[in-house]
Amino acid sequence: MGPLSLTTQHYILKVENETKAKNVLDMYLRNRMSFESFEPTRPANFYTIDYQSAMLRREYMAYELGSFLRYYIYSPANSQRIIGAVNFNMYKNAPEHYAEIGYKVDSLYQNQGVATEVLSTLIPLVEEYYHIHRFDARIHPENYASIRLATKLNFNPLHLEPKSANILGQDVDIVRYCLKTSQTQ
Repeated sequence: MGPLSLTTQHYILKVENETKAKNVLDMYLRNRMSFESFEPTRPANFYTIDYQSAMLRREYMAYELGSFLRYYIYSPANSQRIIGAVNFNMYKNAPEHYAEIGYKVDSLYQNQGVATEVLSTLIPLVEEYYHIHRFDARIHPENYASIRLATKLNFNPLHLEPKSANILGQDVDIVRYCLKTSQTQ
């Protein structure tokens, strides 16, 4: 398992449990419109404390099993306000072990290098702790900020996945990007 908390140059990263459900819900509520534009359609009860508590409980159990890792991002200026999250879903039973990554940054902190700094720290950490050398990111073709981030981090487009995600109630195409670290090249 990776560490429960760590710091980058500018941010604090923490694996959380259900005690932070209100903080997580606050992040989602503040960013509902911007997050929903590129993320899968949410269940009706997603924006509730009960849902977020259950989700955090499941995430923590998966963290303990080594199958999932989500770090919530905090700015040192406000240790209670979550400003984003990065997650790694580990696929170790596939022919080639890999992690599918996801990330989100509070709209007030976007285009400030938050995701670049955090992912630049976490990808080597996941590689070391989980022995993963391939990272995939599934990105909506109109999510230009994520495409720029993936390109900056040396991800390459792998293939189009037609109608593979339901976003805002519509089945949409997604592009799978891939980063293979030095161990697999």
